Amino acid sequence: MRRFSKSPVLLLVAGMVLGAIALGIVQAATSVTSDVRIGARLLDDGRVEVGLQQQQDGEWVSLEPPSSRFLPPTATRGEWHYSNEIAVTGVTQDEATVVIVRRPPVMCVLGHAYPADDRFWQWTLATSRVVGIQYGIDLRLYAASDSDDHAADLRDCIASEPIAIATSLPYAEDLAEPLAEAREAGILVVTFNSGADDADSVNSLLHIGLDDYNGGVQAGAELNEAGVTGTVLCVIHETDNVGLRQRCEGLEAGYAGEVEEMFVDLLGPTELEEVQGHLANRIAAGDIGGIVTLNHDTGTAALAAVAEAEAEIALASFGFSDTLAAAVRDGDMLFLVWDHPVIQGYLAVSAMAMAFTLELSDLNSGVFLNGAKILIEPTLADQERAAELQSMFRFADRLRGAADSATDADDSSASPAGGEESP
Repeated sequence: MRRFSKSPVLLLVAGMVLGAIALGIVQAATSVTSDVRIGARLLDDGRVEVGLQQQQDGEWVSLEPPSSRFLPPTATRGEWHYSNEIAVTGVTQDEATVVIVRRPPVMCVLGHAYPADDRFWQWTLATSRVVGIQYGIDLRLYAASDSDDHAADLRDCIASEPIAIATSLPYAEDLAEPLAEAREAGILVVTFNSGADDADSVNSLLHIGLDDYNGGVQAGAELNEAGVTGTVLCVIHETDNVGLRQRCEGLEAGYAGEVEEMFVDLLGPTELEEVQGHLANRIAAGDIGGIVTLNHDTGTAALAAVAEAEAEIALASFGFSDTLAAAVRDGDMLFLVWDHPVIQGYLAVSAMAMAFTLELSDLNSGVFLNGAKILIEPTLADQERAAELQSMFRFADRLRGAADSATDADDSSASPAGGEESP
């Protein structure tokens, strides 16, 4: 089992470094000042008498003649003569505090689905936004519906001259060119979510994501434990997402029976009825013992299709929502696989901060991070954990509310033109 851990000290240091860059340097200094002048007069006997006069509160005080203050008329020309020392009173003044306000460092987080259409990305980008505010980062959030839009978002981000980019990697080949452009521009690149096996191909410093394959294996084993037989549908809602294919491959490895991949295009709520219709038609064809969906929306479509068919079919899904949690609680679904959007959103921003902190410390982030992969162990939630799921949703809603409130108070965290507004 591969586990992940976070160092609170490292995150604190990263936050302090980034905060200092955003604020600049605050300085206060003291100085000692006093205006003085030298007085001299010619005496009747030919001697020259000298003295020192000091200004206080804008007024010249009485001349202070030293004891050795006479230059005799017989003094050699060009030769210096010195008096004894005279004490001068200085005035100490505090200079005004100087605050050097610098531009907050720019970083970008790029997802591959719109938050309005995908519950996972609502939570992931909301978490990223909160962490960006904590670090004092000018965080730009993007979402895309396909690889072309995703690549265009990467180039839009590069134009804003960020110090780091964190991007999902569902279709690495299509993103390879803009990511190469980012590296050539000196931008640090980390990846997260889909694409762990492809992260090295784009020279990602660090990849963070769910262990998709293992999540599928666990789901298959759970179906076996529940006594499910017959063909299990694995419903893929993003046809070019490598992470979803890995979930189905894991399901095939873990389930004792046959697994059939079913591809649907899910671009928004208006397509859910169509997905439901495809599922209903496949159910009517027979030999379906179970359905595993890979996100919340296809999960709700599967619930509706099975209810409409009045069929005895086992259901399970990746992703969480109140609807799916209630279905598990009520026995209409066997279990859910929690894909940890909050953790992924938090660590994506923290990874960028870590890489930048290493560079500021004259440490090569490529050497220290070395393309490491942090794969999160999936969490299965069955009927016994339904109450915990409900409390988790209350937290997620508060998280999203906190992100919205923070953005309202700080315009710098708004998405740029062309970027998707965060949830």
